[in-house]
Amino acid sequence: MTGIFYRLTCLLLVLALAVAAAVIPEDQLAMASSADKYPAVVVIKSDAGQKEQITFFKTLIEAIDQAGIAIGDYDRLSLPENTLLEPGKRYDVNVTRLDEVRLNWSGYALATAGDFADLGDVLSRSGFSEIDTSSGSRIESTTNLLGENGEFVLNYVDIQTKIVREYESIPFSTITVNDPAIFVGKSVIKVEGKAGTRALIFEERYENGIFTGSIQIGSEVVEEPVQKVVHKGTKPLYAPINYKTLTSTVQNSLNKIKGYMEPNGNKNYYNFKDNGNGTITVDGVVFDYQTVKKRTITMYDGLEVCLQKGCHIPAINHNTFSGVSAQRGLVATHGIKSGGKYIGSLLPMGTIIFVVGYGFGVVADIHGAKNNPDLIDACYDGGEIRAGTATLGKISSNVYIIELP
Repeated sequence: MTGIFYRLTCLLLVLALAVAAAVIPEDQLAMASSADKYPAVVVIKSDAGQKEQITFFKTLIEAIDQAGIAIGDYDRLSLPENTLLEPGKRYDVNVTRLDEVRLNWSGYALATAGDFADLGDVLSRSGFSEIDTSSGSRIESTTNLLGENGEFVLNYVDIQTKIVREYESIPFSTITVNDPAIFVGKSVIKVEGKAGTRALIFEERYENGIFTGSIQIGSEVVEEPVQKVVHKGTKPLYAPINYKTLTSTVQNSLNKIKGYMEPNGNKNYYNFKDNGNGTITVDGVVFDYQTVKKRTITMYDGLEVCLQKGCHIPAINHNTFSGVSAQRGLVATHGIKSGGKYIGSLLPMGTIIFVVGYGFGVVADIHGAKNNPDLIDACYDGGEIRAGTATLGKISSNVYIIELP
């Protein structure tokens, strides 16, 4: 009975194997017959979530790649990436994403990574937060998204300044001083002028060693300029006096104007006009003139001079310096003395002039006004001042040079 049961059991086993062979594919049967054909299970946990990957690959990193999870250069795995996977086993691996950081320092770049809480943590751990920025240096920070990773970029800009000086010339000024010891028309340089030097101070700015610009922050005088001093002559030029022809020269000129003289109180004319074209009109007659200048005009007569000096009793009408008797139509000018003798006059003796307010006159005498060389002393006939006929006094008026002898 027992033998029958045994044989029946064996037949059932054979039948079961036959059915299994017919239903299970050949490759699965082969796998079941070999232990290394069983898959490994890899459970990957990352910031994107959890993913379970059944794999026949040999290493952990290959299984992660198969799962389509990218691993960056700075990402960390809880298991070595070259971990060998054994068939049928389960592997739990955590992917830690590290923050990528690029530090730029004065043109040099350094890339690193870490698990940073925030940008302040990056600054603190990088040492950038301790940098002295009082000189203008600065830290520039940005956040750029690179794919699925966030990249902190810290850029330290090193600011350096340099003080430079540029030099420029300071022009000198010129001062002119009247000098009575030098003749009119002449000048003498007493002090030569010299340009000074000024430094313009600039602050140049460099960012990471590259020049970015400059601003002027001041200036200083290195050397003061020396003022040029010029002495200008005020000593009147004079015409030499020819004593041999003095009287005749004056008399000839006086004869030329006598026909145009019309006594009229203080004046020797009635009507006058400056035509504005280098000519004047006196009582209807046009005269050319060479120059015109405003001068101080005073008056005298030969008799009054004698009465005031008391040089003659009874008093007489004095002659002028030229030897011609003092009278209307003669005037006195400034004289130049040397060795106690007059050697010249400001206006040449015999010069014919016209004084507005007086009339025509001939230079025939020398006055004593040393401090006013341009002064003209107009002569009247003897006794006119004391009689009150001549009351010109002292005026300022234009004097026209009509003719030189």
